[in-house]
Amino acid sequence: EFIKHAERETGVKWELYTATDYSGVMNALIAGQIHLSWLSGFSYCQTYMDSKGGVEPLVAAQEPDGSMGYNAVIVVKADSPYKTIEDLKGKIVARTDPLSGSGYLIPTAAFRAMGKPVDEYFQSPLSGGHPQGVLGVLKGTYDAAFTWTSKDDNIGNLRAMMNKGLLKREEIRVIWTSPPLPSPPVVIRKDLPIEMRADLEKFFVRLKDHDMKLAESVAQGKTNGMIRVYHEDYGLMCQAADDERAARKKR
Repeated sequence: EFIKHAERETGVKWELYTATDYSGVMNALIAGQIHLSWLSGFSYCQTYMDSKGGVEPLVAAQEPDGSMGYNAVIVVKADSPYKTIEDLKGKIVARTDPLSGSGYLIPTAAFRAMGKPVDEYFQSPLSGGHPQGVLGVLKGTYDAAFTWTSKDDNIGNLRAMMNKGLLKREEIRVIWTSPPLPSPPVVIRKDLPIEMRADLEKFFVRLKDHDMKLAESVAQGKTNGMIRVYHEDYGLMCQAADDERAARKKR
């Protein structure tokens, strides 16, 4: 349905790929094998650095109330004894993968700033993905996990898992929430013809007027639709990505 509508609106053939992790998508974007992709804010910043500014954010999903952004959170099982970060000291708190903003970068930076480095304060294995982290908490493999959600769980991993029947919201509790992070962007290569970039922007921005269900499936949750975003919107995230890269080099 999405592809048919996209081809009608833009007048070009589309091919849709589903990836299992960010790194393959980022490399394909840099190599010019794909022209557009939905990335996390962090993986956009990494791709921007690795492609020497060869990509740009195009649009991102707006919350139903018109606000933007999402949060990294720590979730625990609802019936667990953990109420605070301190209760989790020494426990197993899973991150997702090193290319995730909310599942890795932001927790790593935020807890380092608190003087509680994730690797030292918790045991922090990588779950491999947001759903895997939350499912690990439900199964008891992890005591807690980092993931992402937004106001009222409108968009994000928790909403996506609820929509798929993998999670009942009352099964988990959130015990830590990050400051707001910029919404995950649809990213395009800058070498696309300017008319095509304009057509793509129009296509995404108008998606809600064509079919709100389609817009919600692209946004992965409840949305007011897609709006234009710019590199400057990801300034703080890109600074954190830069700092993390420097910290890894030191290690």
